[in-house]
Amino acid sequence: MPHADSSYIPDTVRTKTDFYEHVATHLEALLHGERYWVTNLAQTAAILYHSYLACSLYGGEATKPVVNWCVLSVHSGPTSSTGFYLRPPSHPSSPSSASSDQPASSTSTSQSPSSPSLSQPQLPPLLLGPYQGRPACLSINPIKGKGVCADAFLSRSTLIVDDVEAYPGHIACDGETKSEIVLPLLNTEGSVIGVLDLDSTSLGTFGEEDMKGLERIVGILKEGCDWS
Repeated sequence: MPHADSSYIPDTVRTKTDFYEHVATHLEALLHGERYWVTNLAQTAAILYHSYLACSLYGGEATKPVVNWCVLSVHSGPTSSTGFYLRPPSHPSSPSSASSDQPASSTSTSQSPSSPSLSQPQLPPLLLGPYQGRPACLSINPIKGKGVCADAFLSRSTLIVDDVEAYPGHIACDGETKSEIVLPLLNTEGSVIGVLDLDSTSLGTFGEEDMKGLERIVGILKEGCDWS
């Protein structure tokens, strides 16, 4: 099967649960035998973005997709990524190493977590990784209250935002974005190394089914990539 066919959505997909089962199955096949994280994050951003575009559940069309942005970002350290924002290689004050014994949690919220104390050390920025969509923010400072990506990274939890205009500190990379979901991206040691960020041009696009499905996707990446 041509690689591009991985993002086609058959008529048998009728629910979001079906959708994510289909995407996860095809993603696992697409990434089989490859462990380089840049390659795998790029493929993940592509299959997610084009699968949303092809799925009637998300009401997308080529000229105006509902899911308009899929980015993986990495925390500046040994890694970086898209659809994903990633952190750089190990940093002594990174919450990813300090919290590595705590599992990532899931939260549906439109409120920003509380602000950090003034004594909290400044962490290196989350760097733009492989993504699909319009030109994006190159980096995001991981400071509580400074946007959904920063809050999800620092809290190690999935954040669902029904209306980005109501979210304190929201950073608008695309003015058409109305709702958003951000998931922490972990490595096999349990350290948070970045986030998966999905935006939509409609209010309230993402819910619990999306959260569960996307947590499976980041789980595939956690186990399927060499992060150093």
